[in-house]
Amino acid sequence: MLDRHERARLSLIINGGKRLPLIRRDIMFSSGATELLERYATGVRDFSRANLRAIVLKQANLRGINLQDADLGDANLLNADLMEADLSSANLSHASLQKADLTQANLESATLHKADMREAKLHGTRLCGADLREVNLSNADLRDADLKGATLSGADLLHASFYRANLGGADLRGADLFQVHLKDAYFDDKTQFDPGFDPIALKMQRSG
Repeated sequence: MLDRHERARLSLIINGGKRLPLIRRDIMFSSGATELLERYATGVRDFSRANLRAIVLKQANLRGINLQDADLGDANLLNADLMEADLSSANLSHASLQKADLTQANLESATLHKADMREAKLHGTRLCGADLREVNLSNADLRDADLKGATLSGADLLHASFYRANLGGADLRGADLFQVHLKDAYFDDKTQFDPGFDPIALKMQRSG
């Protein structure tokens, strides 16, 4: 743990000599979050396999962080910056990721069961094989995302955008596809829809 003087010195370094706080004091972080943010500020990026269950990191800047195989179940990552982060195989079940920026992040094989991802930015994000059962992705941006083999059964996708997203082999049975933007999203013979659903009618593109 950095002491008060080390924090002040580090704050000056990373903020170009301006006396800005290292950690935003108007946000309450849970136990362990302060240490993680301080280590991140010193340049540490590898927090793989860390136990971060129920951690509160609202609005935190965690761009490029490595959280591979980490346990973030029930974590609060509201409006967090996770651009290009590695969250592959991480547990994010029941986590709050509302309005989080996950652009170009790697969530391959991650568990996001019942996560709150409303209005999340997932442009170009890798979600291959991810467990997205009963996730709330309403109003989320999934343009160009790769969801090959992902499970989205029971997901709320209201007004979500899947423009040019790869849904090959994805399981969408039981997902709420009402008013979902699926134009030019890709599907294949292994993509699973509810009986009677017509992807061509919604201008989806068959691949393979």
